[in-house]
Amino acid sequence: MTSEAAHIWREMRSLMLEKHDTRRAVADATGMSFLRAKLLTRLLAGDRTVTELAEILASDAPYVSLNVRELEKRELVMRTEDPEDRRRRIIGLTDAGRRLAEKARTIADAPPPEFTTVSAADLAHLRRILQLP
Repeated sequence: MTSEAAHIWREMRSLMLEKHDTRRAVADATGMSFLRAKLLTRLLAGDRTVTELAEILASDAPYVSLNVRELEKRELVMRTEDPEDRRRRIIGLTDAGRRLAEKARTIADAPPPEFTTVSAADLAHLRRILQLP
């Protein structure tokens, strides 16, 4: 059973990371690194501080801050003062940033062609197996 599980897992990873490389597709469509596009998509849920973004992205704050500065230069995000703590800056999307983030999310969320032929019953089984809400 273990070797069968390993085989299926290997094939799933290959499907996600090689055959249907959404990271490359997102980077190509947005003209930026996948991390920067991912940063933008995380801001679709609401404004965040650099520290919060670093935690969400499992990265360090200085690296996230550097990427935020680059996105600011491209006028995709803006920093504003936190009204509750003037020392903190809140990062939010500009209109152009929101459009690009939505484009990136649409590409990243598109299922691979192999999923379009999976029956509703099999998708329900997969949801149960993966313990998804």
